[in-house]
Amino acid sequence: MSPTLHRFFKSAPECTTRFMDDHRLLIYGILAGLAGLAWLILYRLYLYPRFLSPLRSIPGPSLGHPIYGQFPAIINGEAGIPQRAWVKQYGPVVRVVGPIGIERLIFMKPEAIQKIMVSDWIDYPRPKFLRDVLGTVTGYGLLTVTGNEHKQMRKAMNPAFAIPNLMAQSDMYYDAIKGLIKILNAQIDAEEEPENGKEMLMYEWMSKVTLDIICETAFGYKSDSLHNPHNELAEAYEELINLQTGPNLARFIGIVSIPFVPSFIASKWAYNYRHWFEKVEFLRHLSTVLDSMHRIREVSATMLAEKMADSAVSLSDTDAKRDIMSLLVRARTADLQENKEKAGGYAMSDEAMMDQVLTFLGAGHETTASGLAWTLWLLAKDPTSQQRLREEVTPIFQDDPRPGYRTLKDLQWLDCVIMESLRVMPPVPMTFRQAAKTDYIDGVLVPKGTLFYIPIRVINTWKEVWGEDAEEFHPERWLNPPSNYSSSFSTLSFIAGPHACIGKTMAIIEMKAVLAALIANFEFEPAYEGQIPHPTAAITMKPMDNMPLRVRRVSPIKS
Repeated sequence: MSPTLHRFFKSAPECTTRFMDDHRLLIYGILAGLAGLAWLILYRLYLYPRFLSPLRSIPGPSLGHPIYGQFPAIINGEAGIPQRAWVKQYGPVVRVVGPIGIERLIFMKPEAIQKIMVSDWIDYPRPKFLRDVLGTVTGYGLLTVTGNEHKQMRKAMNPAFAIPNLMAQSDMYYDAIKGLIKILNAQIDAEEEPENGKEMLMYEWMSKVTLDIICETAFGYKSDSLHNPHNELAEAYEELINLQTGPNLARFIGIVSIPFVPSFIASKWAYNYRHWFEKVEFLRHLSTVLDSMHRIREVSATMLAEKMADSAVSLSDTDAKRDIMSLLVRARTADLQENKEKAGGYAMSDEAMMDQVLTFLGAGHETTASGLAWTLWLLAKDPTSQQRLREEVTPIFQDDPRPGYRTLKDLQWLDCVIMESLRVMPPVPMTFRQAAKTDYIDGVLVPKGTLFYIPIRVINTWKEVWGEDAEEFHPERWLNPPSNYSSSFSTLSFIAGPHACIGKTMAIIEMKAVLAALIANFEFEPAYEGQIPHPTAAITMKPMDNMPLRVRRVSPIKS
């Protein structure tokens, strides 16, 4: 036997033993890993929430499903209704678990909300998953930034939302409003019996008119989606809005919670190969999101480029455009010039300006449309309040078909109706915060990382403040609000604190202008007997059926 073969056979048993030892180590490693994973799952889903969590003594519903907890009740129920039931049963501090053992706390008392959203707001930011959801569809602008960046951005934007500018913009509402009234009249005239009116999907029309108004007032851009059913912006937003359901939101949160996925979604590669996602059930709606946002960004970029070009042209104060983006661009130009002269100043970047365009379009259009649709529904169910409003607004429109900011602001019953509608059916029914520190809130030691469910709709209709009829629509309650009513914390429709909606005054005055004109011209009734609307359980609360109502013409007014 050759020396080589001799060495081979001599070493074979040793190699075999080493191979088996390595194999055993690998198997032991896999088994140890599986055991560790099983222990982690057992700890996270069973042991921690039941026996170890410092929040385990907080009252709340049962832990529910072993994996999903109470999450199915939240995403499949009507927005805010499960949380309302829990608050009624367990009190002003509620613990809810799920999915995968995640703990959420609900706080109702003004002192707790004040701490989370006002005094310690930097320590209770929006959680990353919410910032990524909002950032994907509204840009990473004022809705998503926090801390010092938010302070600087808000300070830079505040002048554009000053009352004098809003007063100058209010006349811009009426071209779209007048167009809407003509369309509704034409649809009624086309009926065989016009006196009986016509059933119309009012949310769809509110979405179109508010898109046209926000494009005009925010950008000086005429989208005219009322007359152009194939308007690119309108179609893109309609496709996005149609995805708004609780299950779809949960699915999207799951997607953006995967590390690096938000950046991937924003990439050109993801858009170019978006159709691949349609082949996977869990991801199929992502293709629609990518396509819609690409189209919205293209139009937004064009609008912003036009504003930048306008700012390069020297205009007198008389000739300068008064839309919000023109004001912001001119302010940024001045800030950039000031920064050249002194260090340490702040001016929004081109990217930040682009995100503001997306924020205005996304947040400033759909929420107002939902608010108007719910207001029309509530008035359709309350003909007495509707007629009282008609009696208030009709003389105003007879004197001036384009009433201004101050006129609309001073209409008392109109204000009561809008405020009550926003209280009972807030377009944004909830929001989230997350503890960045361990601290006491309302006597509860809250660990760092805990999620807070801020139940806007529940707070708005809390019987502790609003009485036994808190969940009912009664505009007259605003003539004499409850003694314990807090303007900051008893209604959270526009949030509170530094993250409060910068466009609150603009949204309210726009709603007043649209609603007053509609009520002066039309009567609204439920589309059919026993009609029950179904709000979506997503970031915003739109009517799932697009709010069909029967619309009848009233006596014509001067136009």
